[in-house]
Amino acid sequence: MRNLYFIVSFLVLFCTTVFSQITGPKVGEVVGQMGTTWNERDGETQNTSMGYELQMKDFLQTGEDGGMILSYVDGTKFTMGPGTELIIDQFAFDTSVVPIELAMNVSVNVGSFTYESGSVSNLGGEVNIDAGNATITVQGTAFSGTVDTSGKATITLLPDSDGVVGQVTVSNDAGSQTITNAYNSVTVISNDLTPTPPKIETNKSDIIQLDELEKEIKEDTSKSFGDVDKKSDMSKEESKAQDMEEALINEDVSVVEDNNTIVATDMSVSEADSMIETESKEEKNLDSAAVEAEVDTSYYDQWEEDLKEWDIIDENNEISVWDADGEKKMDWDDAKSMYAEMDQAYFDAIGCSDCTWDTIDWDNVNWDEVDWDAYDEAYNETLEKYGLSSWNVETETVDVVEDTKDETEAGVQGYTWEDFAMDDAYYSNAEYNNNGGPPELTIANYCEYNGYDLSWCNQEYLDWVNDWYADDWKLKVTYDSWTKEAKKLFGKYYGWCGTYPDWEMCADQPKPWKIKDLKDKYISEWTWDDWDIYWQKVNDWWYAGWEEEQAEDSWEDEYAYEDDYDIDAELEQWLADVDNQWDCEYYGYYWDKANSSCGTEWVDNSAAETEITASGEELNYVTGDITQTITTSNELTGSSSETRTGRYSTLNNDYDATASTSGDYTIINRYNDNHRSYVKTETANEADIQILQDKEAQHLDVGNSESQNNITIIQTD
Repeated sequence: MRNLYFIVSFLVLFCTTVFSQITGPKVGEVVGQMGTTWNERDGETQNTSMGYELQMKDFLQTGEDGGMILSYVDGTKFTMGPGTELIIDQFAFDTSVVPIELAMNVSVNVGSFTYESGSVSNLGGEVNIDAGNATITVQGTAFSGTVDTSGKATITLLPDSDGVVGQVTVSNDAGSQTITNAYNSVTVISNDLTPTPPKIETNKSDIIQLDELEKEIKEDTSKSFGDVDKKSDMSKEESKAQDMEEALINEDVSVVEDNNTIVATDMSVSEADSMIETESKEEKNLDSAAVEAEVDTSYYDQWEEDLKEWDIIDENNEISVWDADGEKKMDWDDAKSMYAEMDQAYFDAIGCSDCTWDTIDWDNVNWDEVDWDAYDEAYNETLEKYGLSSWNVETETVDVVEDTKDETEAGVQGYTWEDFAMDDAYYSNAEYNNNGGPPELTIANYCEYNGYDLSWCNQEYLDWVNDWYADDWKLKVTYDSWTKEAKKLFGKYYGWCGTYPDWEMCADQPKPWKIKDLKDKYISEWTWDDWDIYWQKVNDWWYAGWEEEQAEDSWEDEYAYEDDYDIDAELEQWLADVDNQWDCEYYGYYWDKANSSCGTEWVDNSAAETEITASGEELNYVTGDITQTITTSNELTGSSSETRTGRYSTLNNDYDATASTSGDYTIINRYNDNHRSYVKTETANEADIQILQDKEAQHLDVGNSESQNNITIIQTD
């Protein structure tokens, strides 16, 4: 029989609500909302409002007038600004098992947001936020982010609501940067350019505008639903209680048996087993005089007023606690002393005796060397010290009928999620291969075996899971090429058209069997890089409307049934009419730069490569104009030069500025070594902006008006 783990912590005060959130599909809820907001779930679009419950894989969105505040069950908080898209990719928060399960992955496709850590991060769980081209790894802190439609992301570290500053690491394929100082920012322009070094944001109110947005959301929400801050504070206190939970995990003793007897445990007894009798335990009263040492209870003192307000501490100054016999009432002063002693036992066990919950360095705890047996003993000794029933108590053994004994000893053979991790071991599992695929999950071998709540782990859920695993096995093991059946299965799980459960590929959706870099690979051969290629194509198609299968496919593939199509006169004529590189490459062919022609084979065009250089650059800090001589040359046409003066960008500019338009304003950002230029123009229609900085210039036109307002930014040593 598997060992039983019991958690006695301050969290039991909230067990009715908190554990239901953790074990069910709910991962959080909307605690503030304004304007237009919605969620896409299981192919359906749902309006969101105060109290809307969040689930895994939710695709939350806000309109241009919208905003939301999301509170996860662990206390993590997200604020979504206007025009923001957020996907809950993964959320795991289960401290009732050893080792505890803690993880969070969220994707922000576009928009603006703020994040503040909850218990998942504070207890050492891995938290990753994918924001456009950037991946943010969180270590207990708060930060804001903006992501534009190109994937460019700017991440700014913030103090959390308690004024504590942690750190975040911002990374992409080209490298990473770690931010440790409040109001420093890192920008990721593209996936192949290293994130910029952290820079101080001097105009915090302009750059980090979500503070005011959050207030606006709360004010708007309170008109209909009451005080958002009060509700959020409650969530925060629950989160703090969750932070304590890991400290109080206790491994119970196993059932002890002989040939004819069985030890009675805390397991439920059915009517058929009613003849089992155990010795009832007398309740013990606490002798306060037995508490010898003075205990630091400051960690719990800070909650006292709130607990009284919530009627968790009653009029008699008593609070509910749990021991091996069930719920007990205990004086609050004694209870917090007991909890503090249990905390110290936990700190000792993890090798951090002088730590507090606020100072533990979770990343450096060596979990393999934790003495759980010593903690278990100290934990139960503390229970007994305060007059409660230990979990290591010995009970009287009694005779049982053979049927009851057999029923008690009977185990259920089943499966865990690790059996279906969809890794190399899963797809090469000899047993699964011999049986033609993974086993069928049932309520007995999956839900009951793992102790899952049957309210959600029901037959409907299992039918969906079994279909998923069966189809995935066919797609990646049974089939080895893009047959009609394989394409249909791929569309079922990766298609964006149709309705649940009959999803299918859209007519213009990128299809891997037509994408140039993937068409010669079947899905079972894909690497992570191949998946990145596919999802990038899907992203471009969704946001830009590109017909990627046309862009990447060629006519040879489309009409492969014609063996002589490569020399078909129709194709030759069509290629001859393509007179520009963009159209040629768009339809999957090769551009011959030397001859300015489109063809089916790549040719060496190195002689046609044009080199452009600049010299004699002069910056006029009065007018904002620059003067530079531009030289153009290649091996075919020779070289030519032109000297020009005006509002231009310097050619040798390593620090380009970027402009982003939102609503009725435009924001210009430019980094250069230790300098930073930032301007917010109160228009999205017209502006002529010239930035002069350290012998470099950047010219940006906002809008297309013929008469633009001239703005010159000058910053030098």
